[in-house]
Amino acid sequence: MKKLILSLVFVLVTGTSFMNAISTNDEILPTTKEAIEVVEEFGCASDCTRSTRAEFLEAAEVLGVDPNEHIDQYIANYTACYNDCIG
Repeated sequence: MKKLILSLVFVLVTGTSFMNAISTNDEILPTTKEAIEVVEEFGCASDCTRSTRAEFLEAAEVLGVDPNEHIDQYIANYTACYNDCIG
């Protein structure tokens, strides 16, 4: 009889502690994913650099010359493009 009572007490204590371990007072928050939109805007300088570079590489290919030989003209064309863009 003593073993039966001790067994019931053991089961009761174990079950109670197990129930306390499972139950929590924390609120369950729903998980949501927030979409972040990334927009890249390139400025005047980037646009002028790309267009002037493309012009000079194409001209150098057609003429068969090194585009680095005409760096002064490249800078002049870039400056003109940039001034038109901001002004």
